[in-house]
Amino acid sequence: MRGGWLVWLLGWLLLLYGAMPAMAAPPPDNKTPVLLSADSVTYDQDNGLVVAEGNVEISQGDRMVLADRVIYNERTLVVTAEGNVSLLEPSGDVLFADHVDLTDDLRNGAIENIRLLMTDRSRMAAASGQRTGGRYTEMSHAVYSPCELCPEDRTAPPLWQLKAVRVVHDQEEHTIEYKDAWMEIYGVPIFYTPYFSHPDPTVKRQSGFLSPRIGGSDDLGVSFQMPYFWVLSPQDDITFSPLFTTQQSIVPMVEYRRRMVDGEINLGGSFTVADREIEESGETHTIDNDFRGHIDSWSRFDINDNWRWGIDANRATDKTYLRLYNISDDRTLTSRLFAEGFHGRNYLTIENYAFQGMRDIDDNDQVPYISPFINYSYVGEPGNYGGYYSFDAGTMVLSRIEGRDSRRVSVGAAWTLPYTAPAGDIYKFEVGVRGDLYWVNNVRPGSDDVDPTTNTVDDVVGRVFPQVSFEWRYPFVRHSGTSHQVIEPIVGAYAGIGGGNPGTIPNEDSQGFDFDDTNLFNPNRFSGYDRVDSGQRIDYGLRWSIYGDGGGFSSIFLGQSYRIGGGHEFGLDSGIEDDFSDVVGRLQVSPNKYLDLLYRFRFDTDEMDLERNEVGLRVGPPALNLTASYARLHNNESDLGSREEIYGRLASQVTDYWSLFASTRADLEENEILSIGGGANYRDECFDIGLSVTQTHFKDDEIDPGTRFMLTVGFKNLGAVELPF
Repeated sequence: MRGGWLVWLLGWLLLLYGAMPAMAAPPPDNKTPVLLSADSVTYDQDNGLVVAEGNVEISQGDRMVLADRVIYNERTLVVTAEGNVSLLEPSGDVLFADHVDLTDDLRNGAIENIRLLMTDRSRMAAASGQRTGGRYTEMSHAVYSPCELCPEDRTAPPLWQLKAVRVVHDQEEHTIEYKDAWMEIYGVPIFYTPYFSHPDPTVKRQSGFLSPRIGGSDDLGVSFQMPYFWVLSPQDDITFSPLFTTQQSIVPMVEYRRRMVDGEINLGGSFTVADREIEESGETHTIDNDFRGHIDSWSRFDINDNWRWGIDANRATDKTYLRLYNISDDRTLTSRLFAEGFHGRNYLTIENYAFQGMRDIDDNDQVPYISPFINYSYVGEPGNYGGYYSFDAGTMVLSRIEGRDSRRVSVGAAWTLPYTAPAGDIYKFEVGVRGDLYWVNNVRPGSDDVDPTTNTVDDVVGRVFPQVSFEWRYPFVRHSGTSHQVIEPIVGAYAGIGGGNPGTIPNEDSQGFDFDDTNLFNPNRFSGYDRVDSGQRIDYGLRWSIYGDGGGFSSIFLGQSYRIGGGHEFGLDSGIEDDFSDVVGRLQVSPNKYLDLLYRFRFDTDEMDLERNEVGLRVGPPALNLTASYARLHNNESDLGSREEIYGRLASQVTDYWSLFASTRADLEENEILSIGGGANYRDECFDIGLSVTQTHFKDDEIDPGTRFMLTVGFKNLGAVELPF
């Protein structure tokens, strides 16, 4: 509930001058003139009364008060407004009342029969209210609801409303207190509390309990969290969120935040002592009273205008802890300590990395540590003909507890000349050279095994790799009626020496190569430094697009690469192992807001087979729409291997308030359903309730397949609660 409104409205007991500090909008300046308009204004000198009657309108700044009659008593120093009193605030909120009295110093006043219509259509009413001592504003029998009233029977109670016998606003402490408050649904009381309080709208941060979180799963049972937010100072705060479960121990969670002029700190983590199940040699074992926890923290600091540094700390005691307690589903946790500098066209970064694999197949003794990882980059100013120089340098030290180690120093320079001809065709010429020096240990030449046990070598090896590239493209545009078409042929030629990848250079940062339309025209189609795209080749492709004046568009792209010589570092099933590569393409269709289709593929012209097949689809209006994706990757060189997966979600906005959905995800490679679920939701202007059920078939050590039911109940301006059953 927007609690300040329960009392804030009384601030315009300030009526003529508006000086109540709890108001969301600033009070008018005393120097701002007050404008008075009325059918008649009389002065009773004997009784000391100034009376404005008939369509009285008083305005000051952006505020306006309307009433049938306004009286100022010079002897009692009381201002009275009566008869259809209404106040329009700059925020757009409108206050209505029958009778208002206040002293001219605005320290004391009273108001009768209060009604407030807020900008979000929420409504509040109270029988009466009063302001005393210039500090306290008190309302009696207040009612609040953001729900619209029934148009057929406006006297019927709203879907839900809050009532309080007494509400007190302390403007010095900036708190609002509620005495004997309860919630009603369709006029039936369902929840009562004798007391609660919260800060008024002038307070941006204040200590107190946050909305509770209730959930549940097969692994944890019923879980409950009641976060507590503690303001330590204007610069820092801390949140305690202990997690209570019926099947596991208590999990204390904490997050500390601090903002400074030159940086910010965010420290978070959790821990517990509980039993843990592990699987060894096909058998499940239980470790009693095992300490478990995690760290999730980051900090950023500005050294000066050109330099900053930071640290990310993400670590867990074991692989399943985060998923078991529904903290995170990350496959890899990354910790980093870095510094970076920006100066003109220069950029330097110094980084240190530590990784932790969270899948059951990950062996963290073989996961690399990188310290340091340094990169420097410079891009020169364009010369007379638009050409510019670039320079890159860097070093990396990579180590493992078990397995191969490598250290690398790299230096590269290039000159690039972009050019647009008078006819509209676009050229780009680039010549560059890169040198790399490696010192490696425990490497098996020509193998990607990170922990080889035989035929390993320790070596110092280097390479120098020059490369020249030339690209040309010519977009042809044709206008036709309400659309225009673009046909763009693209050709690229790339030449470098062959044999640029000695077998003793380990491949650490250029794995997971996928040949597709996004990297076809890259001079180096590898993603990192450890592999170079050697040899000579010609790439060619054609893009056709059509754009409608209404915003719709469609496009298709086809491309292929032809190797002239060298370039044998790509493995089988990479798509470019032969002289003529597979054909890669992309089709995108989005004629209107009800259809969005993206199809990407890689086609083997020798085997006449689709090696890569990806579809993303969103189709249909809100009344019935489908979101689907399909992916088939055949023997690709990424760490995912061959896979085929499909996902679909069907949703329907049945009425203005009711919606339904159903979803499923299936692994077609293993011929099994990974998850399936569905649900229903009701949502109107003030209330939200949803029911969902999800059945999963994932299994990873302690994480077992199971079914989860969840009921979510939300009240506008109050929050939401999740209830398992």
